Amino acid sequence: MMKKAIIFLILLALVGCGNGNKISESTNNLNPSASEDSQFVEYGVAGHIVKITASEDEVIMGTIKIDGPENNGAKYKEAVVTVTPNTKIYINDLTDFDNLEVGMYINVFFEGPVKESLPVQATAKQINIIPDDPK
Repeated sequence: MMKKAIIFLILLALVGCGNGNKISESTNNLNPSASEDSQFVEYGVAGHIVKITASEDEVIMGTIKIDGPENNGAKYKEAVVTVTPNTKIYINDLTDFDNLEVGMYINVFFEGPVKESLPVQATAKQINIIPDDPK
């Protein structure tokens, strides 16, 4: 009986080490962090745009300040996010920085390291504009 239990536990451990179901990169444009190895993607920040600052710089298009509700699926409640020419911005299709407006509800995926200040500062890899504000 003890040998059967040990064999069962070993088999269970081996099965648990498998890759499981993988998510394809082509599954969804609205999920830039999805890859064959990812199982869960978390927004860096999600909430309303409370401030937009445009830039004359060629490297930075501008910054946006986002403030979101608690427990909305994002890692941070608020952030100041840098938008670059490489940042992908979507409503239903690809759009641009000029279409962002104060009051819009957005989800932001970060790229690179985050400055752990208050509020957090990061660069946006992708911004999803949510037309139907989830309030």
